[in-house]
Amino acid sequence: MVAEANRAHLGTSSAAIGANVFAGDFVKTDDNGTLRLRLGAGELYLSAASYASLEERDGLASVTLVKGSASFSLPNPIEFELETPAGILRGSGENATSGQVAITSEHEILVTASRGDLILDNDGDLHTIVEGKSFRIVIEEVPTAQSGSSSSARSNRRQKRKLLFFEVAGNGLVARQPVPNDSPLAKSSVTATDSEPPR
Repeated sequence: MVAEANRAHLGTSSAAIGANVFAGDFVKTDDNGTLRLRLGAGELYLSAASYASLEERDGLASVTLVKGSASFSLPNPIEFELETPAGILRGSGENATSGQVAITSEHEILVTASRGDLILDNDGDLHTIVEGKSFRIVIEEVPTAQSGSSSSARSNRRQKRKLLFFEVAGNGLVARQPVPNDSPLAKSSVTATDSEPPR
């Protein structure tokens, strides 16, 4: 449901407070617009010049952020998930979760875990963004290895993403280097590249 709208659109119409949203809908905001949606008990806030689409997957609301930035608040981490160019963001555990994500370029996003830990699922590779941490994530496409015979289906296979993590500190970015596999991503002042999913 639309909870707040200022120069925002639901589909091809202006977003009206109280309007219901459904799977297949898209929402966007003008350059100086804002939009707040209630999705179950959770909330999604789109800032200016943002675009997102809504789907339902296995009974769970799924929001795909295509452009701009969004903040979200989840009293229950399983209320909905947020798909980004770097993978799917969802809450961790059973506690309330909130965070922000901004698409800063075609191959880069900024993620902040404001309350509770966030899980970034990159096609099965899980990365934990610990509460209070912010990361700039650079996305590199890695061509999928192909066998001897090349078919159009194989050549069109989606490339796998390689993610590079840079922690955003108070005075800017810090250096990156591998983090031990038994440490959740972001528990130190450095970040991981191609690390195994945290355990």
